[in-house]
Amino acid sequence: MESISVDKAIFTTRSMRRLRPDPVPREDIEHIVEAATMAPSAGNYQMWAFVAVTDETIRKKIGAAYRESGNYYIRDTVLVDPNTDAERMRVYGKAMYTVEHLAEAPVIIVACSTLAIPNDSAIAAGPFGSLFPAIQNLMLAARGRGLGSVLLTLATDHAPFPPTENISVRKILNLPEGVETVAIIPVGYPKGQWSRPRRDENLKVLHWNSWGN
Repeated sequence: MESISVDKAIFTTRSMRRLRPDPVPREDIEHIVEAATMAPSAGNYQMWAFVAVTDETIRKKIGAAYRESGNYYIRDTVLVDPNTDAERMRVYGKAMYTVEHLAEAPVIIVACSTLAIPNDSAIAAGPFGSLFPAIQNLMLAARGRGLGSVLLTLATDHAPFPPTENISVRKILNLPEGVETVAIIPVGYPKGQWSRPRRDENLKVLHWNSWGN
């Protein structure tokens, strides 16, 4: 296992969509999920749970649900919109690989909220603001184990264009009432190389003392 610094993990954890089919050791999955639970959470409620799917039949069902939502939203909406700019075309064009190949990932981790999330941003900020730092921890820990991942939100309970012709992810996983899917994270050994994520260097993201300074 490669030993890397926190800085290196942060600056080289990019979206890895193309994953090898090699099995991932169970202890590595347990480790990265434990790392996820080290994240802060609103009120320390720790309102997270993770379903790690390695069974091929279940992965194919999740892949079918994601493909339906992805085709509708990305292929048939974003990529055919004349107003979609070049950068979005590039990003979503690459995203279509995952739409078509999600089931091939050796592990699919579904991040869930154990608190029902209402359609009220003031209340939903708590669960969402807790789950996504946990997911980032998971992805960084995966990087430390040489595992690639990518964050997906289509086909989850709060995403647009839920699947209608395929079984929903929550039903596939037999989630109890009150537990909701928030993100899908395929995990595996990457085919590509680690590198700094692509970022717009022209964006001003740091302001000193007040906006614009």
